[in-house]
Amino acid sequence: MAASTSADALIPRIVTDEDATCLTTQVTMQQLILDLLPDQTPSLSHFLPGDNVELLAALKTWLNQPVQSYPGNLFVIWGPTGCGKSFLSQCMASTGFSPLPLADMAPLPPTGGWILEDAQKLGETEQQDLFRHLVHLAHAGERLLVTMDLPPDAQTGLREDVRTRLGAGHIYRLEPLNEAAQRQLLAKRAEHRGWALTPEVLDYLYQRAPRDLSSLAGLIRRLDELSLEQKRPITLPLLRAALAESFVTPAVTTD
Repeated sequence: MAASTSADALIPRIVTDEDATCLTTQVTMQQLILDLLPDQTPSLSHFLPGDNVELLAALKTWLNQPVQSYPGNLFVIWGPTGCGKSFLSQCMASTGFSPLPLADMAPLPPTGGWILEDAQKLGETEQQDLFRHLVHLAHAGERLLVTMDLPPDAQTGLREDVRTRLGAGHIYRLEPLNEAAQRQLLAKRAEHRGWALTPEVLDYLYQRAPRDLSSLAGLIRRLDELSLEQKRPITLPLLRAALAESFVTPAVTTD
């Protein structure tokens, strides 16, 4: 009997018109929910500086002044995973920056400039392409912002000529926000979405979720979506559901 049940489980289930209609309805509802969420296009006005006041001031000056000649048109930001580099890159995208097309040696200039994330991950061919772009940058009135995990001179995985050219630009470390600043930022993002992030929910979140801003901000976004989907307030049970979806182990994080 058990063998028969196991064999039946291997038979593909036929998708009926009713199933397809149900799936289409679910997808449509998900899109409606996303459309109802407030516009969360990142901008530098959303960036909480913390210990990065000097970096933020230098970046704004770099953006607001006319494009300088090389190496003044190159801006390098480095810092550990989860410190906010990706969010800052998204802020730059909202000002007209576009991903640098490494394989394209003659791209149309973007409105604001080019951006290259995680330069330390580039392979041999990509590094060769980047070097050509850096040579081009020396003769072009274009901006390039690069992010990486360590400063250029510590990037042992990059070619020396790439490290040297990257090291000639403006170089700033992006300091991670401390917990108090992170809580302030998350509370502001929740408030912008139209709900209050209570201390109880924040405490539970910090006990059981990764401490990097990317993961925390993703959970805030998912909480918002779940609240609309299920028509439930933001409470601990809803947070537990969001954590379970994110495959976060429900254990206290101490690092």
